[in-house]
Amino acid sequence: MSPGLLVLSVLLVLLAALAVQQRQDTGPVVKRFVEQFAMLVPRMLVALIAAGFIAKLIPKEAIAGLLGEDAGLLALPVAVAAGLIVPAGPVIAFAIAAVFAKSGASVPALVAFVTSWSIFAAHRIFIYEVPLLGTSFLRMRLLSAMAVPFMAGVLAMLAGMISTFGQPLLTH
Repeated sequence: MSPGLLVLSVLLVLLAALAVQQRQDTGPVVKRFVEQFAMLVPRMLVALIAAGFIAKLIPKEAIAGLLGEDAGLLALPVAVAAGLIVPAGPVIAFAIAAVFAKSGASVPALVAFVTSWSIFAAHRIFIYEVPLLGTSFLRMRLLSAMAVPFMAGVLAMLAGMISTFGQPLLTH
């Protein structure tokens, strides 16, 4: 069991115990669970299948060449651009990151990719940010945050030179 799943399971048990102790009606909770389950599971299934197709469509050699250790600092702008154009939520974005890792992407490139996706995901910009906050705000945010994914990648590169963290990334 992963540590994240363990923490969530313990939290669930604690919240359920609290609800029982306070004699809360569990009907709304069960209803919300069923609604969320029905909405998220099909999306996750489709997202994981899409990530599988991406893994087959993009040759491993191309990923390793553009995002691997041998690409050096040039891997960072490629990773940042990829993070910008991934039009999806975390299920697909992290599945793509896993595909990149299995195909030979370096840790700094993966850090830059995930950071870029987190900050600049194009779908969120067009669906939420521009309509709700306007292009002036978008310009200011992009200018102020543009260097962050690059800095994260460089810091990961420097940290990797000093020390290796944890277990090796997906080795097969």
